[in-house]
Amino acid sequence: MRKESLALLEQLTNTAAPGGHEGAVQRIWLDYVTPYADEIFTDAYGNAAAILNPGASPRVMIDAHCDEICLIIKHIDDKGYIYVQAFGGIVISTLKTKRVNIHTAKGVVRGVFESIPRWIKSTKGEDKAPEDIFETWIDIGAKDEKDARERVAVGDMVTFEEQFEMLTKEIAVGRAFDDKAGIWVTAEALRLIAGSKTPPQCCVIATSSVQEETGLHGARMLGGSLKPDVMLAIDMTHATDTPVVDQRRIGKVLLGQGPSIGIGRENHIEITKRLEQVAEANKIPVQMEAFSAVGGTNALAIWTQNGGTPSSVVSVPTRYMHSTVEMIHLDDMENCARLVSQFCLSLRKDEQFKVKI
Repeated sequence: MRKESLALLEQLTNTAAPGGHEGAVQRIWLDYVTPYADEIFTDAYGNAAAILNPGASPRVMIDAHCDEICLIIKHIDDKGYIYVQAFGGIVISTLKTKRVNIHTAKGVVRGVFESIPRWIKSTKGEDKAPEDIFETWIDIGAKDEKDARERVAVGDMVTFEEQFEMLTKEIAVGRAFDDKAGIWVTAEALRLIAGSKTPPQCCVIATSSVQEETGLHGARMLGGSLKPDVMLAIDMTHATDTPVVDQRRIGKVLLGQGPSIGIGRENHIEITKRLEQVAEANKIPVQMEAFSAVGGTNALAIWTQNGGTPSSVVSVPTRYMHSTVEMIHLDDMENCARLVSQFCLSLRKDEQFKVKI
């Protein structure tokens, strides 16, 4: 991966973007994509778009979300301990011993999730992980409630401390690759398209949307305002090449073997075919993956809009999703950006995707 692109990935990953407070990461993304765009668009809630070749048809939206899994302060008790509500799909068992950043009006306040050894607990039995988020708490070293409230407030957002790290030359680990890695792909795809010897015949709209983790909200806003003809959702998918994952139920997706192309439900059959053709023509390794019956991406917010918007999901394999140690392979990242860019460059003027009847 080129030095500038790797630096962007690290910067995006390390910049906090709790839902509703994504401005800092959006500024980084916009600064990077602006040289490759003809127009820049932002809206009231902080969604961002970079548009190349406006006025052309079809209008192709390549979207990823920039918000990360986080927490919000719900209650501060009389002893100064802080209780939080999940802001997205937190895996509660991973919280104990985590260091956190509380984003206040005066700046970041550091804290830790508790960890009480079972041998000093007042209750008998093994040291079990909390099953409810309100069974654990954050300690900021406050003397009491008054002391805590002088430093933090109900409604302050909480993110995790873990930072980007390269474990090998190809393997990176960090928090919030879901979906900072996705907005990296949209930025890199736009750069590749803008630098192509053959200019695109379509309009390319790279977007970085907000508040996906709590309901796909930002993409739904962008779909209404930008009205794309075609939509690719760039997100993370579970790499299922680790112990205890049942591939019969989840499917087989391997780290380092290329991005996955979604099949079924929101994934338009003709777009799926085109993505496969583009991958084969450009010797891009890909993996095929049936849609998830228990989750979804921003494509779910778009595909039924405007009478039906042909959409598809292209994903980067990720181990340990929704944790602070998400793991990706840089080759998958680059191949995902290549696939998306070559798909856009393959489109003909005014081309439409329709199911054949």
